[in-house]
Amino acid sequence: PSCVCHLVLVVLSLWPDRVVAPGPPAGSPRVSSDPRADLDSAVLLTRSLLADTRQLAAQMRDKFPADGDHNLDSLPTLAMSAGTLGSLQLPGVLTRLRVDLMSYFRHVQWLRRAAGPSLKTLEPELGALQARLERLLRRLQLLMSRLALPQAAPDQPAVPLGPPASAWGSIRAAHAILGGLHLTLDWAVRGLLLLKTRL
Repeated sequence: PSCVCHLVLVVLSLWPDRVVAPGPPAGSPRVSSDPRADLDSAVLLTRSLLADTRQLAAQMRDKFPADGDHNLDSLPTLAMSAGTLGSLQLPGVLTRLRVDLMSYFRHVQWLRRAAGPSLKTLEPELGALQARLERLLRRLQLLMSRLALPQAAPDQPAVPLGPPASAWGSIRAAHAILGGLHLTLDWAVRGLLLLKTRL
């Protein structure tokens, strides 16, 4: 009997595909079927980035006090206001948010590259902020893909950013970038949470 069992095992080993049913392809991606879960993830990342931006803006104010408003013409205008929250639609919010955050990502890159020695003390924080911005941008792109939304390009080509005119100019630019990013992320969290209730 042992010879028969051995012979059977040898024969079966010659046709493994007919004995063992093939499983799912290796590395098959698991696509979420619930856009609300994807939106939850985007909200969490946005909230986390908002907290990081708030903390870095506070560090800027402590290290480089500067009264008054600070603006950069190259920064995007705030897309949302209290009066428009009720009429928001998911495609428009995600598209505009991604375009605006891409602009802030580019401005943070520019700030790290062009800022003078006075801002070098904040280089680790600016580097971490840039990395988290990039992560949120990837999450928004994934969410838009799963919702079959068009990946819109910016309204106009990005204008190259020139170097700050002075050390004070780079400090004012940093205040403007962090302040604008903080407002954008704050409204983004509110808008995304409101839109989640409509999914």
